[in-house]
Amino acid sequence: MSAAPDLPIFPGNTPVAHLMREKDWSGSPLGLPQHWPQPLRSVVSLMLGSAFPMFVAWGPSLYTLYNDAYAQIMGAKHPDGLGQPFLDIWHEIRADLVPLVQRVEAGESFFMENLPLWMRRHGYDEDTWFTFSYSPVLGDNGSVAGFFCACTETTAMVLAERHQSAEQERLQSLFSQAPGFIAIMRGADHVFEIANQAYLQLTGFREVIGKPLAEALPEAVDQGFVTLLDQAYATGEPYVGRAVRVMINREREAPPSEAWLDFVYQPLRDAAGAVTGVFVQGHDVTELQRTQQALMAFSNSIPAIAWEAATDGSLERFNSQWQVYTGQTAESALGHGWTAFLHPDDRTVARQTWERVRSGNEAWQVDYRLRGADGGYRWFNARAVPQLDAGGRVLRWFGTTTDIEESRAAAQILQEADRQKDEFLATLAHELRNPLAPIRTAVQLLASPAVTTQARERAIAVIGRQVAHMAHLLDDLIDIARITRRRLVLKKERISVDDLVETAMETARPLADAKRQALDATVASAGLQLVADPVRVAQILSNLLNNASKYTDVGGRIALDVQLEGEAVVFSVTDSGIGLSGATIGKIFTMFSQEQSALDRSEGGLGIGLALVKGLVELHGGTVSACSEGPGRGSRFVVTLPARAQAPELGAAQAAGLATPPTHALTLLLADDNRDAVDVLAELLRLDGHTVYTANDGLQAMALAGQLQPDVLVLDIGMPGRNGYEVARHVRAQPWGSRPLLIAATGWGQEDDRQKALAAGFDLHLTKPFDPLALSAAIRQKLA
Repeated sequence: MSAAPDLPIFPGNTPVAHLMREKDWSGSPLGLPQHWPQPLRSVVSLMLGSAFPMFVAWGPSLYTLYNDAYAQIMGAKHPDGLGQPFLDIWHEIRADLVPLVQRVEAGESFFMENLPLWMRRHGYDEDTWFTFSYSPVLGDNGSVAGFFCACTETTAMVLAERHQSAEQERLQSLFSQAPGFIAIMRGADHVFEIANQAYLQLTGFREVIGKPLAEALPEAVDQGFVTLLDQAYATGEPYVGRAVRVMINREREAPPSEAWLDFVYQPLRDAAGAVTGVFVQGHDVTELQRTQQALMAFSNSIPAIAWEAATDGSLERFNSQWQVYTGQTAESALGHGWTAFLHPDDRTVARQTWERVRSGNEAWQVDYRLRGADGGYRWFNARAVPQLDAGGRVLRWFGTTTDIEESRAAAQILQEADRQKDEFLATLAHELRNPLAPIRTAVQLLASPAVTTQARERAIAVIGRQVAHMAHLLDDLIDIARITRRRLVLKKERISVDDLVETAMETARPLADAKRQALDATVASAGLQLVADPVRVAQILSNLLNNASKYTDVGGRIALDVQLEGEAVVFSVTDSGIGLSGATIGKIFTMFSQEQSALDRSEGGLGIGLALVKGLVELHGGTVSACSEGPGRGSRFVVTLPARAQAPELGAAQAAGLATPPTHALTLLLADDNRDAVDVLAELLRLDGHTVYTANDGLQAMALAGQLQPDVLVLDIGMPGRNGYEVARHVRAQPWGSRPLLIAATGWGQEDDRQKALAAGFDLHLTKPFDPLALSAAIRQKLA
């Protein structure tokens, strides 16, 4: 419905007049047209009837009305600009227009010719020039209520004049100082009229002036350059060649040499506009091209994806690694095509990073995932540095995108390992402190003069159990360290599976009985044998049974089942305990791993038991696995060991060593800087009937050894004065030194520590804390 169908203020049938008649002016600050001031209505009527570009800006906010000719100048701002504030319509040139508006609002009429304005009217910024007049328009009260403008755009005329002037100056400058090659060819045959020194140098200083191109440079014909000149001459359209390869005969009777050229063929016109010749200008970019080829070859040789981007972030170049990884061609990836391979969850981060750094000139980096040709995603680190001009403005960006999937995973593994280490150290401190409390109490009880025989026996039993517990903890640590460093040596022999099961059940039964758990074992085949290390296999089974007992409630069930399956013996430990989650099963055999939901049930431990089981099983060439139907539904651990390995043969010396040697009194020298340890050990050995002497440093040990010439020396390694190795070498160097039994007693228990001890002359190496009874047995056996 027409807003003002009967008003003569909008005369004519032009598009703008029709638009004004149809526009709903009720919501406009100008109000309904029938209420407009007479001066405004008159100007609008005059303006719509003119073919010359005109507009009127009315009111304090300068609401703008214009005719069809001015609508063409408005471009994409029309028709939305109709009735809008003048300075808002042309907000991009507001700073240029405000002084002019102030002048006309002050009542001044003025004329401007070829005023340059940087306008955005077609979606992009452009240089424009206008010639116009501004005239104030008075309202009904006689004051300036707006202004009227009649204008014409002179952009084309200004550019043409500038082009002509620039063309003349350019020709003069090019010929006088241009480093590039320049020539002018006249006529359809392209006869050389002018050629500068650079052009003559490029062509080998041949005589070209006055000759057609085909005659002067015949090699240019077959390479298509004459055809390009013909095209420019016939159409009047310039031709631009970039990095064009050309073969030039620079020397007579010499093969053509390769060159790469950037050049332009610019048609020349006479006063009537007819093409009369072609202006040739260009540069020899051979070295640049070869450098770029070398850089591209270098870029393709690096494992990372290398790229170049414009200042707006659009990619201009990739190396070959992009296609190798994604399968997308570099051409398809240009611009923003590469973003199709970004992980959807990382696109926002990548965009925000770019928006944050694009206005700066500092290097930047961001991590994101890219999809490979196989459809999978991997993590990459993108790093970019800017190329700056002399003013510090960014010209372009150079960057690399490097695959960090493995390093990222390794960092996560290290982070997890560090977390596990902290947990382990805290657990170790806790587990070592726990037995110290009852040991300290028991010692105080033994020291009391009022202690009864019964209390004394209980205190001794407490100390024995707690020391055994600490020794077990340390043994597990030593074993896992040996397995990790591949230094644990198995002592295999043919053993009875029944015996192994019995040993394991004896070890596990006390804990099971304490929790009133049913502990059963089933061996499918009687007399089943296995070639393995009996101590280590028993350790495997005991650990699994004890682990099951720890995580099974009072009154639960635990079963050990043994089956022969083909060439393997399969041990299965099943319990009715708390079960395992899927996440736990995946890491249950890793170091320091414990079920987090059941730490209150673990009853102590370092979280290395199952890792130790796995290491020992794999040393035997077997496998171990865990399964569970879920939390609260019990667990099952399965160990598979090869059954038919070759049993080692015992040598004569080993067989003889198995006999129990007789015992008799010997002279012993014990040396250790820990006085309590050496004194207590001496008392125990004296109970065997031996004569025992002690020393607390290496020098004292050497002096006593020379005086006593003992049968056995038990030496600590880390002693002041002289260490145990030095004392051992000193003893072995004496005339009587080959006779004594030398035993190293130390807290260092790795295989290389044993080898050092043997190399120094020791016969045996015992790792603290060792069983004193084992020391007594070793002395009796070796000196029989």
